[in-house]
Amino acid sequence: MLKTQFAVRQVFFQKRTLFASAVQFKSTAIPSIPYLHAHPTQNKYAISYVSSDDLKKPDLEPELIIGWSTDKENLTPKTFVENNKFVNFLTNVLAENIHKVDDMNLKAMADWQKEGWLHINDERNPPPWGRIGFPEDIVGSVEIKDGVIQKGTYQPMPAHRLMTRDGIFKLSEPLTNLVVNEAKKKASQ
Repeated sequence: MLKTQFAVRQVFFQKRTLFASAVQFKSTAIPSIPYLHAHPTQNKYAISYVSSDDLKKPDLEPELIIGWSTDKENLTPKTFVENNKFVNFLTNVLAENIHKVDDMNLKAMADWQKEGWLHINDERNPPPWGRIGFPEDIVGSVEIKDGVIQKGTYQPMPAHRLMTRDGIFKLSEPLTNLVVNEAKKKASQ
């Protein structure tokens, strides 16, 4: 059984890049997960923050695909494979903008901590106030000085996973809006 699962997953990984720009039909919103859309491809779905209506070109840019799933409504670690190009896009968006985002919770944590490095936690499995989350649930870290996030200090957490047994990654509302807007901006170019 394990050998079969490994072989299927290996084929899934090898072929995923073939589907990055092969969107065939109109996307559908994923009702259980706000902001996400499933774009049908050959026998999988490309999961993205942008809908087919947001696209200027008929193809979905590879860095706008969060990952691929065999089931558009039941995203789990068994059905979902993350896209490293999206991880790079997410990292760049956060690195360039996190210091100017109006995120009240992030600002409160920075003000409370005052100095050092502050972890940006994935909200799918938030740690208790003032505690450090699991490495797979830490999106990245920023340097704090005098309770303020410092520009240019964002560092991604290599152990962060877009999908875990707790579900697909979930940023705070202000950070989600930032990434969605940047993705839509890139899609409309």
